[in-house]
Amino acid sequence: MANSTPAGIIVEYDNSGGTLVDISQYVLTINDVDVENVLEETHSFGDSWEESLPVGIGRMGVVELGGLYDDTASTGPNALFFNRVPENPATAGIPRTLKITWRSGKATVVETHLISYRRSADRNGLTKYTVRLQPTGAVTDV
Repeated sequence: MANSTPAGIIVEYDNSGGTLVDISQYVLTINDVDVENVLEETHSFGDSWEESLPVGIGRMGVVELGGLYDDTASTGPNALFFNRVPENPATAGIPRTLKITWRSGKATVVETHLISYRRSADRNGLTKYTVRLQPTGAVTDV
């Protein structure tokens, strides 16, 4: 069994030109990679327990990346995420690829839309960023 370690993870994000950019050095946290079935409640009157059935659709939960804010790097988080709100669906709303490669070499790949980009200053610490990405379409594990 190959356990993944932080040193073995590579995070890449599409720079809008279709090229994946390695942003691993800017990422300190990644929330769960959460893939789930969409279910519909099917219990009827008189049932004492909830029942559900899958509707045949899957989804991936929101991905949140966080790390140290850097506005000088041309390929860092600020360059990739700032000035993208609001996005016009007809022109700029094309999804961008997020790829997380695990230590084993397996990678989770999904198209995403930007939900939000936040910068947080701290009087007692370094400025950090948080970006929230909404996956859209199929998630592949390559």
